[in-house]
Amino acid sequence: MLPADRLPYRPLEVPRVEAFFNAQAKVGSGPDPPPGQLEADCLRRAWTRFQTRVCSLKEAFGLLIKSVISGPTHLWQQMRLAKKTLADILGFLAQTGNTSLLGDYRCVRRPP
Repeated sequence: MLPADRLPYRPLEVPRVEAFFNAQAKVGSGPDPPPGQLEADCLRRAWTRFQTRVCSLKEAFGLLIKSVISGPTHLWQQMRLAKKTLADILGFLAQTGNTSLLGDYRCVRRPP
């Protein structure tokens, strides 16, 4: 079981990912302090992976988000409207579909 502030198979803290994704979706200013080179590379790879999961995440959220999603930026904005934080998004995905933001896993559980 992962701590609530971690993503599966990613050496990134959830608040840093959330801030980076917010910046990509033009709803925030990015992580503070700015990431170093290694972390910046990991964050960019995470965003790239997120971009490949638009359809599956849209399906996972179902009626909680708009039925027409124009791309990853719009999806992120809608997910944030439905669930206020990335931690809440991750908890929802784990509870409803054994999935996570960046991948589908056999056993993803929300910590007690």
